[in-house]
Amino acid sequence: MPFLLNPNMSEEGEGIREHIVKKYGPSAASFIDDPNSGANVMGRKAGITFNKDRKMVNTRRAHALMELLKVKGENDKANEFMIDLYKSYFEEGEDINDENTLKEKITKYGVDEMEAAFAMGEQNLTEISRMDRKIKTTYGVSGVPFFMIHPVDGSTPAAFSGAYPSEVIAKQLEKASRA
Repeated sequence: MPFLLNPNMSEEGEGIREHIVKKYGPSAASFIDDPNSGANVMGRKAGITFNKDRKMVNTRRAHALMELLKVKGENDKANEFMIDLYKSYFEEGEDINDENTLKEKITKYGVDEMEAAFAMGEQNLTEISRMDRKIKTTYGVSGVPFFMIHPVDGSTPAAFSGAYPSEVIAKQLEKASRA
């Protein structure tokens, strides 16, 4: 999932500008409105227009639902759900931490509300956060998006962080396929 779990993020989240100023300083917030900032240029190339009024939110619940789909053997649906979340969050500015929003979205992928509620329960969220920390530590995750390519032979996955042009990602995929 593209989002990093942030156990320190409040349930309500915080405005994107506020978050960026806190994290990187006042001058960094200008990239949001700059049509030529790296993120906006790459977004346009990918057909994305970023919503400038979205909130940064904790994504533990969204991660839990992704994991539920994977556990059910529904990797294709998990990928579709992730794309749905990307669009909802980055373009439409929806709160993808909101349980009702997530329940509504996940039902399109064959998960009923009871399963969703269980997956988003506190015990499961704690386990998802623990797994997330372990993966970040093991693979040196430092940013989003983060990619892991699992070879079919079960060998060590290739992993890399960052928003790279498609050519760079293609080279990583080629390299992993030869491994």
